[in-house]
Amino acid sequence: MVSPTTKLNNGREMPLVGFGLWKVNNDTCADTVYNAIKTGYRLFDGACDYGNEQEAGEGVARAIKEGIVKREDLFIVSKLWNSFHEPERVKPITQKQLNFWGIDYFDLFYIHFPIAIKYVDPSVRYPPGFTDENNKVTPINVPLERTWHAMEEL
Repeated sequence: MVSPTTKLNNGREMPLVGFGLWKVNNDTCADTVYNAIKTGYRLFDGACDYGNEQEAGEGVARAIKEGIVKREDLFIVSKLWNSFHEPERVKPITQKQLNFWGIDYFDLFYIHFPIAIKYVDPSVRYPPGFTDENNKVTPINVPLERTWHAMEEL
C-alpha cells in the first residue's frame, strides 16, 4: 500500500491516508502500530489525550529496529492538550510526548481543541482529561495566540 501524498509548504510530503490511534487499546497499540507500518501506513495520528503514546512509540521503534522504515519515512502527528495552553507549559509537555514516542520531533503538532483549561500536572494524572483535581472543567484565560507563539518556538 502506498498512500498518495501532498506537498506541504516546508517541502515535506504528507501522506493523505493515515492511521488514527484514538481508541487503540494500550495492550495492543505497539503491535497495531508495528503491523500498520508493515502494511504500508506511514502517517500516524496520536495525541496526549489518547493515552497510548508510549505504546505507539514502541511499535515505531520496533519497525525502525527491524529496518522496515527509517524515522524520516514516517509522518507522526500529535496534539497539544487543553490543559497545557499556557505558554510556559507548551515546551515541557511537548518534550514529554516526544519522549513517550521515543522520537526527536513531530512532523505535525497542533492544538487539539481551541479551549484552555486548568493545568493538571502529568505526575498527578496523564492523560489529564477535561477535569481538574475537583472533577470540574475549569476554563482559563489564555488567548490562543499566546499558545500558538509558544508552539512556534518549538
